[in-house]
Amino acid sequence: MIETKNLIIRKSEWGDLEDFYRWEQDPAVTEFFSIRDGQTKEEVVRKYVADDENPAAEQFTIMLKEKDDARRIGRIVLADIEKGWKAELWRIYIADTALRGKGYGREAMEAIMEYCFCQLGLERLYLDHYTGNPASYLYLSLGFIYEGVLRKNCRKNGVLYDVHLMSMLKEEYLQRGK
Repeated sequence: MIETKNLIIRKSEWGDLEDFYRWEQDPAVTEFFSIRDGQTKEEVVRKYVADDENPAAEQFTIMLKEKDDARRIGRIVLADIEKGWKAELWRIYIADTALRGKGYGREAMEAIMEYCFCQLGLERLYLDHYTGNPASYLYLSLGFIYEGVLRKNCRKNGVLYDVHLMSMLKEEYLQRGK
């Protein structure tokens, strides 16, 4: 479990799946992910189980820590984990649009970056995003660096999209704290 000023980030559990399914039906959540419209609950469960059984993946649930409002608000999925080397920040979102712009995404990103570099001992953390994803500004402000564009690399609803590849190296992460 990771605890920050406003959040608790814990390993995802079966009880979280109903929220994941509901959130991932919302176009405001899925607009910039390769989650096809109308995915079924069974597909969400199958993906959760596959990731849960995969030693190269970890799933986290972002919880609001407020005493009177402790609740699930988002999700983080790490993939392609090779401890001591690299991982992909495959998915991160704050599901409730009313909670966006309050710094929770930044707080969750900073916490997962610390986990990746300090707990997993990674040398490289990378992610990609669709063109126009407003989260790209957050990634840049945290110190991620563009590496290029993966042309027609993601498919959503039968359409291929370019994605922009970004990464941060451990030395860059450590340098930003100075």
